[in-house]
Amino acid sequence: MSEKLVAQLKSIDSKRVIKAKRKTGLIPVNLYGPGIKNSHSYYMNEIDLNRAVKSGKKIHEITSEIGDFKVVMKEIQRHPVSWKLVHVDLLSLAPGMKVTVKIPVRYVGVPFGVKNMGGVLIENSREVEIEAMAEFVPNEIIIDVEPLKLKDTIHVSDVKRDNIKFVSPADMLLARVGITRAAVSDAGGAAGADVHAAEGGGAAPVPAAAGKPGDKAAAAPAAAKPAAKPAAKK
Repeated sequence: MSEKLVAQLKSIDSKRVIKAKRKTGLIPVNLYGPGIKNSHSYYMNEIDLNRAVKSGKKIHEITSEIGDFKVVMKEIQRHPVSWKLVHVDLLSLAPGMKVTVKIPVRYVGVPFGVKNMGGVLIENSREVEIEAMAEFVPNEIIIDVEPLKLKDTIHVSDVKRDNIKFVSPADMLLARVGITRAAVSDAGGAAGADVHAAEGGGAAPVPAAAGKPGDKAAAAPAAAKPAAKPAAKK
């Protein structure tokens, strides 16, 4: 769990005051959800908020005048030009509350197909959407890719976790071990011919038959026969 974020209760301020507060490094946030009768407006430190966002963690703890809460960032608004934080919506999480969130995926290990077969790991997806009780939401999904060989793949359906339901499609591709040209070269010419055809080059070129040394017919096309002479007149 990340360090607690401090929220300062915000009064009903004008847009001019809110803009001035942003310049001092205070970002307006709204807190709502179970255990909160009415949504509350707060100011939070911009540096702390940015650190929380960049951490990739989904569940955070905040402390405020009305109590401590576990929250998830439901909406993050940024300035379209400077990309600075403008506003954040925080959803309070109660024990036993079911939430749907997107979680980062982290791949660990070096695949067998990369280490020993010249392949390359291709990460097709960096996050998945899950549904779980608030207390079981992880900060990330860790996937061990060491057993993967050439052409092996990992889909959402291959990942199993207790207390978590995956909302992302079961056939969504997460990662695979691709074949590099180096791996094809090591496999030999036959594999190279297969790749040539797969890339749309059609059948691989077939080498010309080699003739025996000194065989002029094999070295050059046969010369055309001279035309027959016309028959003599009687």
